[in-house]
Amino acid sequence: MIMSGTHDATLQELRIVDIHGTRFYDLVYIHDDTPAKIRTARIGVEDAYSDPQVGDAISVSYLMNVVTGIVQR
Repeated sequence: MIMSGTHDATLQELRIVDIHGTRFYDLVYIHDDTPAKIRTARIGVEDAYSDPQVGDAISVSYLMNVVTGIVQR
């Protein structure tokens, strides 16, 4: 369990979701140290770097085991 901090990961899938005019990213990613475990999260587009792409090396930020944002490495 990740309580807080960051983890290096690779972005596997990315989908934009629009809910009543608010945009989100649905992410599928794997941590670099546990590549067999596929992880998912939904974050606001404002919580991600500009123009994320599948295959990007990212750092995933967590707080209380919830993804709070991603940045490109």
